[in-house]
Amino acid sequence: MLSGPADVVAGRSIPSVTLIISVLTERYAALVSDRRVTWSTRGRVTRQEDTDTKTFMLFGQFIMGFTGVARIDQWRIERWAMDIFRGVPTDQYFNVLAQEINGAFDRLGLSGKEPHAFLAAGYANLQPDGRVQPLSVTVSNCLDDRGRVSPSAVRDKFRIHVEPLGNRRQLIKSVGWPMNDTTRRALAHRVRVVVKGDPSNPALSAGPLVMALRDTARRSKGYVGNAALFASLPRAAVPAYGVAMGQIDYRENAASIFIPEDGRRLDEGAIYFPAIFNPGMSIAGAKMYPGIRPPDLLKEQDGFK
Repeated sequence: MLSGPADVVAGRSIPSVTLIISVLTERYAALVSDRRVTWSTRGRVTRQEDTDTKTFMLFGQFIMGFTGVARIDQWRIERWAMDIFRGVPTDQYFNVLAQEINGAFDRLGLSGKEPHAFLAAGYANLQPDGRVQPLSVTVSNCLDDRGRVSPSAVRDKFRIHVEPLGNRRQLIKSVGWPMNDTTRRALAHRVRVVVKGDPSNPALSAGPLVMALRDTARRSKGYVGNAALFASLPRAAVPAYGVAMGQIDYRENAASIFIPEDGRRLDEGAIYFPAIFNPGMSIAGAKMYPGIRPPDLLKEQDGFK
């Protein structure tokens, strides 16, 4: 579900939208997200647009995406997150995220009403002196008793669910618009094949992830967009405090790929990057244009108005 809290108060809300899919293995984490935001008034859709960055790189150890409320106090979520993470120790990021989103939902009157979830995949230790291991972390107000995100299980408070990879070869999780069983099984098979063939190369999972996102988009009545942002984090790069694009070694560098909806060449349109949150630097998403764009046009196109 994506909606604007200020507009929800005025009677505007929307049904479940967007899709975030993560893959976690012993050697890399990868995540794909769309950029779709759907606005509606009293249940009637008024517009759907691809404006929002939903992928974050957290303290060089996790990739995270979100589904749910798209605006807090009229700020996009990545801009809101940049403020709440400022000065926070890296081992407290998820605790602070849960605390701050709880406070925002209480203040905006959304507690127990609007399902929302953050999904992260990466590498950290569960204890201060423990070993670093692959972890999937979900922060949500709609976790069921098994730690799965379920819009029908909306609660008043956000909780944190941590799931280690354990002895599995791969762990695939998603939040947002549900993938059907056929798409989910096909994704699991394709990821299993690429992980077995080259377990250290996250770039090979981009195709299966984008295919699953777009297959779901075709069935989503427009609530999931086709424009996709793929991001990957190899374990060898942790902590990775930046994101690279282009001709790089995906086995050694945190990276992202933007795949536009219309399939145009990447040098002919805007290219988007994940938001980056580190103790010493935060970037609330980045966009690279060929040529020059007026500042007012940039704000309007990117959902700041």
